[in-house]
Formats: sequence, C-alpha cells, structure tokens
Amino acid sequence: MHYTFISKLQGRLCSECLEPLSRVKVRFYRPRTSQNVVAMAAEPAKEGFRILTNQEIKQKANYLITETETDDQGNLRVTLGEKEKYQGGPFEIDICCTTVPHRKPSSKEYLPIQFTLTTLQPRWRDARNGLVASWEHVISLRYWCGIRARFGAWVICGQVTDCQTGDPIIGVKVRAFDVDWLQDDELGQGITNAAGRFRIDYSTEDFKQTPLSPWVNWEMIGGPDLYFRVESTSGTLLLAEPASRGRDADRENAGPCFCVKLCLKEVPSIPSDHTYPLFTKVGQYRVDSDFTAAGLTVSGNYAFTGTIPLRGILPDGGDPVAMEYRFQYAKFIAGVSGPLTPVDTTMIPPTIIGQVEYWRNTASGWQIGSRDYWVNHPDLSLPFNTSVKPGGWVEVPRLNDMGSPGSPGTGKFIPNSWLLHLDTRKLVNETFDLSVAPVHKAGEPVPSGKKAGIHTYTLVFEAREASPPSGITDTNSLPKIVISNTTYTYNRHPNWAPSTPTHAAVCSLDINEMVVAGSGCGTMFDELHALYTAYHPHLNTVTVYMEGNPPLPSSHTPAVAAGEVISPPAAGGSPAGDLFDISGLPPCAYILWMRIELNLTHGWGLITDYRIWDHVAFCKA
Repeated sequence: MHYTFISKLQGRLCSECLEPLSRVKVRFYRPRTSQNVVAMAAEPAKEGFRILTNQEIKQKANYLITETETDDQGNLRVTLGEKEKYQGGPFEIDICCTTVPHRKPSSKEYLPIQFTLTTLQPRWRDARNGLVASWEHVISLRYWCGIRARFGAWVICGQVTDCQTGDPIIGVKVRAFDVDWLQDDELGQGITNAAGRFRIDYSTEDFKQTPLSPWVNWEMIGGPDLYFRVESTSGTLLLAEPASRGRDADRENAGPCFCVKLCLKEVPSIPSDHTYPLFTKVGQYRVDSDFTAAGLTVSGNYAFTGTIPLRGILPDGGDPVAMEYRFQYAKFIAGVSGPLTPVDTTMIPPTIIGQVEYWRNTASGWQIGSRDYWVNHPDLSLPFNTSVKPGGWVEVPRLNDMGSPGSPGTGKFIPNSWLLHLDTRKLVNETFDLSVAPVHKAGEPVPSGKKAGIHTYTLVFEAREASPPSGITDTNSLPKIVISNTTYTYNRHPNWAPSTPTHAAVCSLDINEMVVAGSGCGTMFDELHALYTAYHPHLNTVTVYMEGNPPLPSSHTPAVAAGEVISPPAAGGSPAGDLFDISGLPPCAYILWMRIELNLTHGWGLITDYRIWDHVAFCKA
C-alpha cells in the first residue's frame, strides 16, 4: 500500500503576514516506545514544538522514516510504503533549517537548527493508487520569529494606505531606519504591491554595527528603534517620520518580526504607464469564463493535449518597472490540490513572446524592421532570445531604444500576448498496449487497468519585480484544467488485413461472421454483426456505417458511456455484435467503417486530427 502525504508549511511573521517555509528539509520519524503517541497526536501542533540538541537528533536517527525538501512555496509531497516500512500510523515531523527564507547574505556563519513541529496521525483517504492525506500548518509567530532570530534574519512587514479612505497605495518606496547614537542606520527598503504591502529584510549586522565596529558597539539594546520614510518612484518625499518616533514604546527595541501600518495624507498619482502582467487565456479560451468547474472548456467540453499556448498581458520594453514572470502547476489527487511546482525549462518549448522593432539599413535606405523575441530557443545565436531562470522565471525584455535613421538603437520590445508554450506531455503522458497477452479484441471492454484517468491540474501565474527580485506583485490562476495525453497500441481485425496501430484512442472494428481464422475472405448473406470497441476518457462520438453501392443500411451512432462504446453482447441466441440488415444489398464488395471523434484541443477548438477510423471489407453474396 502506498501512502501519499501532501503538505504546505508556512511561518507567521505577524497577524497579516505569512511566509512559506521554502527549501527546508522535512524529516519524518517513527514514534519511540517511550512516547505516549496517542496523546501527542491529539494535542495541538503548537504544543509539540521543540528545538532539538545535537544529542537528541542523534538519539532519534534510527527512527527516521524518510526526509524530503519543500519547494519555493513551502509545499511538499512524499510517498511512503513498503520501502519505508510504513503502514499508515502516526509520525513525528521535524524541520531542519540551514537558513531561513529571504535572509540577507552575512559574513557570520550560523549552525543548522532542527526542531520538532508536531506528532501527526494523517487522515488517509482512498485515492486511485493508494491512500492520500493533506495537511497545512502555520508555525506561530512566537516560534517562527524565534527561529529566524537564531539566523540573524530580521524582517519588517507593512502596508501603506490612504489616511482618509484606507485604500492601499501601490508602487511607493518605503525606507526603514534605526535610531543610533552616532548615526541612523538605513535597514533597507521595499516597494508596495497591489495591496499596498511591502517587506524589508535586514540582518543583525545592519543595526548592531557602528562606525567604530567591531571595536566598539554603542547599540546596547536588543533590537532596532524604527522609523520610516515613504517616497514616490521619482524620489518625492511623501512621509518623513522624525527619528524620535523610533524611541516611542511601539517602535523601540523592535523584535525580529515587526509589522507596521503607515498612511499618507497626500496620495501620489499612480503611474499610468506601468502594465500589470496577467494570465488571460489558454489559446482562445479565457481563464475567467471559458472553463467549466471540472476544468473542461465550456464550449465543447474539450480537454487539453499536446503543447498549449498560455497567453496574457506583458509590459512592453518601455515599462518603468522591470518584471519577470512564471507559471506553477499542481495536480489534483482525490480532489485535493497537491503542492505547486514551477513550470521549468524542460517543459517550455521555444516560444515567441513578441517582436523587437528597430531601424535597419537596406539598399533602399533606412526602414523599420522587426525580429522575433524568443524564450527558451536552443539556438543561442539568435539576437533576441532569453533563457528560463531557476524557479521557472522569465524576464520581460527591457529593450526600449529605437534610435533614429542613421543612428539605430537596440530596438523596442512589443509583446504579442504569448506568455509561454507548455508541453503538457511533461505533466501526464500515458501509454497502453492491448496487443500483448491477454490480447484485446473488438467487442471486448478495455481492461480496467489499461484505462486512462481524468487528469486535472491548476495553473498559477506569478509576476514580480525583477531587479532585485521581490515578492509576488501580480498573480492569478486557472483553478482547473483537464489534460489528456494517451497512446494505445491494439490489434485490428486479425483475419482481414491485420494491423497493430498506435493511436490516441482505441478504435477497433471487426465482423462477427469473419472472426473465425481463415474466414477473412468469406461472404455475407442477409445479416452482418459489427464488433467494435471505442475507448478514450474524452470520447465524443462513435459512428458505424457502410460504404458501397446504395441502398445502404443507415449508420449507427451508439451512445457513449464513461468514455467507452462496446458492441452488444450475444443475447437470446443471437450472435454478438451490432446487427446490420444487408439482405437488400446487391451482390458486391462493401466496406464497414467506424469513426470516432475525441473532445481534445490544443487551445484552438476541436482537433480534427483526432478523428480516428477503422474499416473492414466484405463481400455480399
């Protein structure tokens, strides 16, 4: 039995500010015989928190089940089973940190810290391939800020609003200072996002140092005494708190996590020339209106396959804010969304995200020209081509110098609404072989173990300021999108022109009267019983019909159920198969056809290439 444990871990910096426990090591331990496991699993998670000594870590080493690492968003997924000798019982969860998120580089070295988070009995639920459980946890401010302090990592989380309306103010610079005896230390600065929020990370050295350090350190109290200044992007002073504000009780000796709210009496006008990145479409389908709750397209109930275009809005080369963006995805398992994983360079085929317009010198004189701007093209000699950075980030091009005829510049980037192409086969790509023993035959259902699943994902778009990288400033998502990539190898009518094709679906047709070995060239008389199997999780229509001299029997369109169509079984002494009355056909050669259509799209309507055929010829006596 396989047990899949999915979790999201965060730490609280203040009541309105959380941060993911990104890239930390998570260790799972079996309970020790000396522990009261039932009581420990029942108590609140915060009661089990404990920082461990090296001796304690060594003592529990033999009880380790497995360990893993969280992603950038604090998500983890681990599968336990026979290899780990795990059978679904409670386990102890430890976190091992060699650093903490957003810690500024420092000359001081810090030792790793391992702490026990809790003892947990997961609530396992049935899934397709075993059992699954999910658990989200936020470490309390007291504990998490204490861990951060041990790494010399200090943080300020805040929000800037309009004093009169309370509305958030976007795109202003907040600078934080510490009141010192000789000179005030600037701890750092941050830019407010769409919610008016900002974050400033600084280190112990930023406020402990003085001009006489390391010989004399005049700062004797534990934390900084904070005051703030707010400026517009052009440098206009909007708020200037006096240094004495840092000596007030609510600002003096601030702790490693400090949250503040600032308001402006005079609100600056927000620059209108900044374009906010946005994910708007998959091909022609809008993410906010053209998808069903299940993740199919509203028009046609299509699932997505192959390479699909993720489209939206990007700033052009003249935007005042340098931006970068990425996509993340998560798979739904037993109705639960798993951890987010970045769409990385291996999943992104070469994509043209826009053009660069520029002056070029031709035989007819100076003219305006353009070149494509690529993302992830393997030909690194292309003049406009950017690679995908670690974490899946793509920088928005900053080219904005047209120059003039005779004095050309680097050109200007013009986006084209393409964000990225996504190769969905990197998410799911199922292959099945029905041609091997036990060999599948037309008229038989596809074995349950060889039926493709319904694969649902969520796509999350994120953008942030690129220089230097900031927190996420813009984000939206497509909650559910169904993706299907399948190939089936199967046998077709082995007694007449046999073949073993490989298609996206099963489309197998035969004639009952010709299935006996050696009868492939036999003749039909008054009745023909069509044997057929059509299968795909997104099967649309199935049509069985005849070709030849009229008058021909009417075509049959059997109903699709659960993605499968099977010809009728033998009943009441009648042969198996779908009966066609051919008594009125004149003696001649005919062809029995089956055509199936799949509800699949690359993003631009139904893919007609996925209309799959099979056929069998026969003679009417």
